[in-house]
Amino acid sequence: MYARLDDANDRPREYYLLRNMAGPQDDPPGGGAGGGGAKLKGRQGKKKKNNNQGGERPGGKGGKNGQRQQGPGMGPHGRIFLGKDKATFGEDGVGYVPYDPDYECGGPAGAEGRTCPHVLEEGGDDALGLESRGRKGRLLHVGIASYRDPLCPRTLYNMFTKSVEPENIRVRVLQQDDPKVDIDCLEGYCKMIAKAKAESRNEPFDDSAALPEDYAESCPHADQVNIHQVHAREAKGPTWARGLLSADFEGAHASRELSPQDHCMSIDSHMDFEPRWDANMIDMWDLADNEYAVLSTYVAGTEQLGKNLNGMHEVPHLCMVTFTSNVRTHATKMAQELSRPKLTNAIWGAGLSFSKCHAELKVPVDPHTPYVFDGEEFNRAARFFTHGYDVYTPHRVYVLHDYHGSQSNPTTASWHRNTDHDAMKASHKRLKTMIEMPGGESDPNEALRIRQSKYGMGDRRSVDQLVEFSGVDTRNAKFPVDGRNRCGNLRWVPFAPHPRGVNYVPRYDDETEDPLATEDNFPPWEDSTSVWYDPSRVAGAAGGGKMSERNTRMKPKEEHAVEEEKEEEEDEAEIENEGQQGVGMNAINIPHRDHEAHDAHENLHRHHEELRRAMREADRMEEEAARPVISNAEAHHNGGLLGGALRGGNGNADGGAGAAIGGRKLIDRAPTAEHGWSHLPLTVQIVAGCLVAGLAVTLYLTAGTGKGALAERYKRRRRKAV
Repeated sequence: MYARLDDANDRPREYYLLRNMAGPQDDPPGGGAGGGGAKLKGRQGKKKKNNNQGGERPGGKGGKNGQRQQGPGMGPHGRIFLGKDKATFGEDGVGYVPYDPDYECGGPAGAEGRTCPHVLEEGGDDALGLESRGRKGRLLHVGIASYRDPLCPRTLYNMFTKSVEPENIRVRVLQQDDPKVDIDCLEGYCKMIAKAKAESRNEPFDDSAALPEDYAESCPHADQVNIHQVHAREAKGPTWARGLLSADFEGAHASRELSPQDHCMSIDSHMDFEPRWDANMIDMWDLADNEYAVLSTYVAGTEQLGKNLNGMHEVPHLCMVTFTSNVRTHATKMAQELSRPKLTNAIWGAGLSFSKCHAELKVPVDPHTPYVFDGEEFNRAARFFTHGYDVYTPHRVYVLHDYHGSQSNPTTASWHRNTDHDAMKASHKRLKTMIEMPGGESDPNEALRIRQSKYGMGDRRSVDQLVEFSGVDTRNAKFPVDGRNRCGNLRWVPFAPHPRGVNYVPRYDDETEDPLATEDNFPPWEDSTSVWYDPSRVAGAAGGGKMSERNTRMKPKEEHAVEEEKEEEEDEAEIENEGQQGVGMNAINIPHRDHEAHDAHENLHRHHEELRRAMREADRMEEEAARPVISNAEAHHNGGLLGGALRGGNGNADGGAGAAIGGRKLIDRAPTAEHGWSHLPLTVQIVAGCLVAGLAVTLYLTAGTGKGALAERYKRRRRKAV
């Protein structure tokens, strides 16, 4: 990992700019490692000379000289602008209203029926050993979708140089460009770093000169940036690109590079940041007091960098939509002097999304919607809401968007020239199916399957609750559903968290994307806390479900970690047991963790049953036909490879009419000159052949499951863990 440059003289000037603006007195306890789980409400920072957002941390007072500004509708927690549309919303739905955060819970502390959002229990299992708040022990993962954007390098430069803990940032860039023409995002960032280093030494720097091949080794934080390269001609729009980023996050989680308790942020590729943006964004998220919070908005323009807009910390506020080919966010409102993030009516903006990473893992962007622009945002908003997540308007501006620089470049918007209109039509049909909008899938069974698939709706809240809360009537393409303005104060919608905890990420079939039904991953229709609970769909159910057996909450460690710990314990037990009992240990005492060995033993059991049935049938047929089947040599009481076993239990030559094993008659014998395999009855040949083949298959499939192989697998896991 590259931390800040070791040589103080090699540090970019922005490093000193950050330190001069933030000051050591403003670093969190523990050398800037985070708030350490301390409560954040009411915490105020010190006023800075440049009046950057009022010079205060999230939750502090703003305005001129740190005093809250007054005006119509201004309350102790700020105010919200509802708009001016009296024709739609009436007299009560326009103008300013005071923001009341207690209303979200149903009243002030102690009020009857007060219900607040879910938060992490301090020291609880869901925290995965971390403190419930703050950034200590948590990485910050940033996803950037970039299409031929020359401003992408500057975004990385601003991100790292203006952060408090750049060493804890991990960036994934979905770079769609033409490598022969466009600037590589990482290479451009490293060139900016090299230029800043040269200028700090008063040395000349040639912008046109190519960087050395090993430039990344001297470029701080370059190894924290992952470039997912896609040629520009293969680009299929913003949702497709963000879908690939979601897959990258999923892969990082699978490889343990990303934890559900880390923080995740999704932004555009032409952004700027206020100093301390990383610490401030995390502190602001903590202020929402909601483990399922997602901070999102259409962020302010970069021309507002370092400014307190209108002297009242004015921030954009999303709460309105209109119907086009789908549902489109529009008519952005604003809020002023907010004391904390404000709960919105589930309206989400793609330009900024900040949450815990379990939100990104459970509600990934749908990659099956190429060429979509309208409809992307509300579709994901609906999926967030039904998964139990709540969208909040950030009450301070720490991440900004270069609208002029990006929109004035025609190249960055040229992806739509390659639009496949048939594919786009199919995408809109899929989006409409998700939110039950007219024009979606006509087959109700297929529509339900899509909604319950990996990129479908959640099962914590229903679409009916979404319509009531957001005011967006998707079924009738109407907004608002009841004429009520939902830009103001809103009541939080309670839901039942998943029984396996907030960090649990359900698994789906890789091909069909349908929920997997296994002992440790039950589909929503088997979960009694799910809005899709359906006992009639549970296999083997009789008026009930398997929830009594499966709906037990597992400690929310990452699933693969739990599985590996269990396997290691089983391996140790097997090695110990084999050492005590020896090679001849009864197979029934072996815990069959290996699937192939388990299947082989099951197959052998079934094979033995078939053999017993065939042998009984052979008895019946042979008794009826009374055919001789044993040679003279085998019939003599003193000879034959089988000896007395085929003569009868008493060992006499006249041991009865037929040979027996365990008292059961197998075959008749009589003196004859004919002998050999070819003279055996066909049924007996088939039985013997099946027996030999079954034993051979069993030996093959169970190879490698003995003591030596188990010990070797156990050693490999230990070496990997170290």
